[in-house]
Amino acid sequence: MSDLSSNLTETLRTALLRHPSRECLWLGFSGGLDSSVLLHLVVSAGLPVKALHIHHGLSARADSWQAHCQALASRLGVPFQTVQVTVDSRAGGLEQGAREARYQAFAEAMAPGDQILLAHHGDDQVETLLLRLMRGAGPRGLAGMEECRGLGEGKTVLRPLLGTARADLERYAKAHGLDWIEDDSNADLSLDRNYIRSQVLPSLAARWPVVNRVSRAVENLRESADMLEALAGEDRRACGERKERFGESIGLDDFRALSVARQKNLLRGWIGACGGEMPESAQLTQALAQSSAAADAQPAVSVGGLVMRRYRDRLYLTPQLAPDAESAEEEPVWRWNGVGNLVLPGGWTLSPASAWPEADYIIRYRVGGERAQPSGRDRSQTLKKLLQEYALEPWLRGRVPLVYRGDQLVAVGDLFVTTGGPPEPPNWRFLD
Repeated sequence: MSDLSSNLTETLRTALLRHPSRECLWLGFSGGLDSSVLLHLVVSAGLPVKALHIHHGLSARADSWQAHCQALASRLGVPFQTVQVTVDSRAGGLEQGAREARYQAFAEAMAPGDQILLAHHGDDQVETLLLRLMRGAGPRGLAGMEECRGLGEGKTVLRPLLGTARADLERYAKAHGLDWIEDDSNADLSLDRNYIRSQVLPSLAARWPVVNRVSRAVENLRESADMLEALAGEDRRACGERKERFGESIGLDDFRALSVARQKNLLRGWIGACGGEMPESAQLTQALAQSSAAADAQPAVSVGGLVMRRYRDRLYLTPQLAPDAESAEEEPVWRWNGVGNLVLPGGWTLSPASAWPEADYIIRYRVGGERAQPSGRDRSQTLKKLLQEYALEPWLRGRVPLVYRGDQLVAVGDLFVTTGGPPEPPNWRFLD
């Protein structure tokens, strides 16, 4: 075995030792140089693997590419599977749409605990860093592609060749007589990645050992990003982070005591921890302005696909709300037996408390003018005043379920029961 083959095999084995697969090992196989070399390496190392080819249907040659991949997999004795996908280019363009369709196909083909190998290499990492640099990314974005990341349900993506230059892969392929597909779309210089690959990288590589230097920079940036993420978590806890019935909140006074840089870092980390996307700088600026708004102001600011609001000296981060009852053409009404869970629109659920009696209940939303007498009080009040007293967030007041038994209002969400009603209110929660 040549030194190059030995080095690449050792690189593969080391990555698999760092991130072992618990179940089946897959390999994303496009038929290009990179994945052809990786497949050959895996087979040569005696590792059982399944080849997964994604048919995007974007090229007139897509069928012949699939046939090429199937033939090579058969020659190497590797089980082969093809998944045909539909690419939606409306949101982020064709490249982004293809990538999302591809990863969705990976996740659907894999079982919990499976791992899929992808052949991204050092040149790809350099391209990714330069692309994100031109887009103004922060430390997390500039940390590039991770060697291993999760797909949910214990499924993982492993990129064992991120520290390997493409030139080494090409030398390996030629030494072992491998044929590979050349995607004609790679010549389209209107695509940013192709422009960097053909016009920028060669000049950089002629002067510096780009892959090694960028690999070192990416590692440093990842460490910085990890430290900033940890600091964001510590600051959130110091600001009294707590789980709400809908989203989360932190204390405004403690948040305002932080420097602006730490406020922004906290928000980025918080948004990411709540499943949001990395926000644009303009969104962060709006969010900071929201935290400094007048006490009676309740604007909603969209940040990373989530919504930031403030109420009673706390800053809230929540998912987007579905339209409430006030925007419905007809008053929505649901029947509930008080035994099982009742799923309400917008991701909400109503479930019985431990001592909740079985009966025929009617569930409605507010329409205005309702009155209620909470258990233990000697008079009724308007529901509007009671919701303020019980500190229900204003953006949830049009969604709180009113529980009726016949014509009697017996409970208002999980806030209170009325005189003559059950001993305790039901559970009202958002299913995130």
